[in-house]
Amino acid sequence: MESVEGTPAAVGRDGLLSLLRDGELPSRDAKPSQRERYRRIVDSAMELASEGGYDAVQMRAVADRAGVALGTVYRYFPSKNHLLVMGMLIAFEGMRARLEQAEIPGDTPSERILFILQKNTTVLERDHPRYEAMVRAYMFADASASAELDAIGALMGQMFGKAIGAAELSPVQLNAVRVIGDVWMSTLVSWVAGRMSAEDVLEHLASAVRLVFRRLGG
Repeated sequence: MESVEGTPAAVGRDGLLSLLRDGELPSRDAKPSQRERYRRIVDSAMELASEGGYDAVQMRAVADRAGVALGTVYRYFPSKNHLLVMGMLIAFEGMRARLEQAEIPGDTPSERILFILQKNTTVLERDHPRYEAMVRAYMFADASASAELDAIGALMGQMFGKAIGAAELSPVQLNAVRVIGDVWMSTLVSWVAGRMSAEDVLEHLASAVRLVFRRLGG
């Protein structure tokens, strides 16, 4: 597939995850200078989010901090929501990678999934403005970020799959982890809005996980 700068040659969930893990964003045929510029734009958006949350991430401010033209930012990302969702995808991939070699404690799938949710929610709480911005972008993102949104869902499934201890999830297990992923994101929306604390999020998740996995042997 032919591509222009800012357009991944491999699109869709699997293609995007592959590009990310191989360090080849935004496309397989991108030049090193293009890859460095792309990452600098994402990093600049994340810095601005940490400093001032969602409202601080303005495309002009991102361009200025990254040292690129505003048009370059828009070639990669049609909106700030798209840009922040990519930041969220990179953050979630970092969570997944850290868990890959970790020993996950717990005697049941529920206990192990709750451990993962607790660890990841703690990470979010450490930089509340940044992750608030990411969650808001996740809420408002349009179809232009569909590949990134799908990839985030896939990453959650992979993390929960590791907790279950299954190399490949059955249809029933897959539905279960999707429900948990949806509940996690919905509670994060409440967390962002100030309606739930991190402790409230974890308490709500514990109830959801136990209910969902009760029929799957815990």
